[in-house]
Amino acid sequence: MNSQFKRTSRQRQDRRKPILRNIQEHVQPHLTLTDRLRSGYHRFWYEASQALRWSRGTYRENPLGTRLNLTPTQHVRIEELASIYGTRFELRCPPETSLINYGYLDLLDRACHALNWHISESQDMCDVGSANFAYAAALQSFFRPSHLVGTEVEGHRLYCNGRSRIDYAHGHIQGLPNTHYVVSDYRQYNQSADIITTWFPFVTPQPLLAWRLPLSLFDPAVIFARIANNLVFGGTFVMINHSPTEAIVARDLAEATGLVCRGQYVHDTPLRPRTQPAVLTLWHHS
Repeated sequence: MNSQFKRTSRQRQDRRKPILRNIQEHVQPHLTLTDRLRSGYHRFWYEASQALRWSRGTYRENPLGTRLNLTPTQHVRIEELASIYGTRFELRCPPETSLINYGYLDLLDRACHALNWHISESQDMCDVGSANFAYAAALQSFFRPSHLVGTEVEGHRLYCNGRSRIDYAHGHIQGLPNTHYVVSDYRQYNQSADIITTWFPFVTPQPLLAWRLPLSLFDPAVIFARIANNLVFGGTFVMINHSPTEAIVARDLAEATGLVCRGQYVHDTPLRPRTQPAVLTLWHHS
């Protein structure tokens, strides 16, 4: 990153500070005593996992054959996606992980056609809040980046089988070209990217608590500001929200950073049933 770009980034941040204060006030949640007690419990286990940093090494899931239990409609759509993108997730992943990847790829593919979205290959890409990065293969198939990094604040969460989230993540990215997984609080993550994606970011506190994370990590305005700062000029921020209602809250947060929406797609025909349609929005610098 050259000095001129750094100066421009600092100037952009200074201009946004009053706007970010306003949006932080707007999204301040109403929290009950139960919410705060749950948060305290989650914080204990989060800090314990961070201190322990447990890992038994890369854990690769067994594909368990290639058969997926599909409806006729799902079968047709998956065959179409496999033909377009030249990929068979079930050859490297068990059925559930395969369907996750096909589901994400389906959303991206439909949004691409609906929004007339041109995808430039061989770009630096970052995914924010990657969990165990089970969908890394779908991102590779769709974007074909030169470099892909997944970031996750709770990468050392321990699973019931004695494996940690980072163990699974390293297994999911094994064999994928130039793909990495970083355990990091994105609020302090300072790496630029041409494409930044985030799937179902926490823009209200209840989903965060449901995922057993403490309220100390609920800081959407700062995270969105970091995304805007790390996104290079001419780059694209791709955000997917759980519902149209959630997308409205997220849109306010994104706009407060100075990003401009260039298109929105509501996924009304998902590969797998959902209670509400996911919403994808594309953003760039003004």
